Amino acid sequence: MSTISSISSSVNYTPAQNSGLAAIAAASQQLNQAAQQVANPANANFIAPMVAATQSLSLTQAGAAVISTSNEMMGSLLDVFA
Repeated sequence: MSTISSISSSVNYTPAQNSGLAAIAAASQQLNQAAQQVANPANANFIAPMVAATQSLSLTQAGAAVISTSNEMMGSLLDVFA
């Protein structure tokens, strides 16, 4: 079980927040795989793992943006109904 999923198992999140967390978890896994490929001395081609690492950064940023937007929307809804 990843750290993210162990933290999030005790909290109820909205579906949007769950999607953001899933994107961050997938990015973390992708980054770990890319790092293993770069660290492998038998791997002479570093281009593909470095591209994957950059993609994992973009995926992490997208997941964080989804969570942030969801939180902002929830706050706006609370303001409207308060």
